[in-house]
Amino acid sequence: YSRCTRPATAALRGLSDMIAAGIIFKTSDELDFVSELAGWVSPPTQTAPAPAAESTEGEAAGCAQTEALSAFQQECLAAEARGEFEPLYVKLSAALAERFGTEPEADIECAYTLLVQLLLKWELLPSKLLPLADELCSSTDERPQLRRNLLLSLHSLVQQYELLEMRFALLMKLVRYCSATQLLDPLLGGALNKRTATVETWVREWELGLEQKRELWGVVFDAYVDDSAATYENALKYLPLHDASMLQSDPQLRQRLVQALLVTLRSPALLNCDKLAQLPVVQQLSADDEYKLLGRLLQICAREMYTDYEAFYAQPEVHSFFEQHALSHEACTRKMRLLTIVSLGQTHKELGYDAIASALEVPKDQVEAWVVDAIASELLCAKMDQAREVVVVNMCLEREFGMQQWETLKISLTQWGESVQGLLQVVVGSRLAAAQ
Repeated sequence: YSRCTRPATAALRGLSDMIAAGIIFKTSDELDFVSELAGWVSPPTQTAPAPAAESTEGEAAGCAQTEALSAFQQECLAAEARGEFEPLYVKLSAALAERFGTEPEADIECAYTLLVQLLLKWELLPSKLLPLADELCSSTDERPQLRRNLLLSLHSLVQQYELLEMRFALLMKLVRYCSATQLLDPLLGGALNKRTATVETWVREWELGLEQKRELWGVVFDAYVDDSAATYENALKYLPLHDASMLQSDPQLRQRLVQALLVTLRSPALLNCDKLAQLPVVQQLSADDEYKLLGRLLQICAREMYTDYEAFYAQPEVHSFFEQHALSHEACTRKMRLLTIVSLGQTHKELGYDAIASALEVPKDQVEAWVVDAIASELLCAKMDQAREVVVVNMCLEREFGMQQWETLKISLTQWGESVQGLLQVVVGSRLAAAQ
């Protein structure tokens, strides 16, 4: 790279491209990273050409002027020559930070590529990687996507150079920054199932400890509190990592637990909450003076009937509790009536209109509308016989799945096996009869 034929920015990008392509290594003596990076920060000054010397016609035309190193370049080169690598890093990183919001993004990315290459050359990468990441995380307003990209590059370096002791710390900085800048979806994979799979892969492949899993799932939980389905699924990952005894001593756990329950109860789409209700840390709320009503309401939604909800709501203190936590009596009423239909369908394959109306405490002429709502909500598969005024249930959601449900499943599988054996015996008997 001749300084008389290429401007500083073009040279910077050229070096960065060669680094990315694996052409330049930290042991290379042929290209001066410090001079090029410092020259981008403070470009060389143009001077008159030296007296004519023998050269080809093309070179003479291209070198009408020569470049003299700027004062900043000279300072940086002198510092490197003296082995003052840490002060030189501070000087260069500060210069890059000053220009982060004004220079073209491609130039900034190239400049940081060279800076990291210098850290490798000076053997400072392990000690400067996390501070550099902190610097990139210092603003969520100024070019957040560029900062995210640079953090991803640092994370790749950790993997490439097996700096395993820094891997989780850098990952958490990246995840927190992406969460703060609404850039977490692309990092985790977009859809809910892909996000969950990505986090589970990190947990499994990196063999994260308990505290690390709590920290990671906690950040992911906080990032998606506005998405009821994601909140529920993330709560099922985060909350089981804690003992019930931690509820009173860990304010952050307590806050996230309450948030998970409120989001679940407010959501008209989250109708099956038994998995959440079974968690020991959730059940501990029954002994909590401030939130025992919240815990009780979740238990009702998980496995009880509409009449139980009505009795609960009749308590004087419940009305103010609902108002305080923005809970809707109408929404909870709808949810409990639908879930009550499910419970009835689990015990009887044919439900009379009168029985449904009684359980839901609605007029009989409203029964069909509630059954249609339950079917549309995918809570059960059924058909209505209007002539007989019965609902024939083919299949319905299991509101809870405990030992009783396992026993029911065992009986069903046993009966299915016996039916298959009976069919096989009929087939064998038919073949024997045909053979005779």
